[in-house]
Amino acid sequence: MSTEPLAVYVNDHLAGSSAGLTMMDDLATRAEGTALEPKLRTLAAEVREDQQLLRDTLDRLAAGERRVAQAAAWLGEKVSEKRLALAARNHPALALLEGLESIALGLQGKLAVFRVLAELGPLDPRLAGLPYGARADRTAIQHGMIEAERRAAARDAFGITSTASPEHR
Repeated sequence: MSTEPLAVYVNDHLAGSSAGLTMMDDLATRAEGTALEPKLRTLAAEVREDQQLLRDTLDRLAAGERRVAQAAAWLGEKVSEKRLALAARNHPALALLEGLESIALGLQGKLAVFRVLAELGPLDPRLAGLPYGARADRTAIQHGMIEAERRAAARDAFGITSTASPEHR
């Protein structure tokens, strides 16, 4: 296990992605039969691809996955999962909103790591040639999709219908 700051940073993002995947899978199951389900399933598949890119990065850094970070992410994921399951019983629309917000925050973290790695790629030969910039671009699109779903979920959760033009939403 490497204590190199870059390896620790990548490991922390890899661990966080595991929690996000569990959230995506759980929300997709709850959204079964809706237009949101395939979006979440596609997003989860793409995040799994991104996890592999982070693992490839760790290999290039000669660093393994940090089990402590994975365990901490697992524990946080279980607490969040239980909290959302309880919320879903009483307020399913609110639970969906909160789940989508968690995913949106995770995507911002993923965007951050890929932007950093894209910037470092030309400076560190260990990172050269990996598609960090393309993954950052894809993550920005993913975030836009989740953000639109989050905003729709907020309107549903709070019983607000909007007659405002789309640019004011």
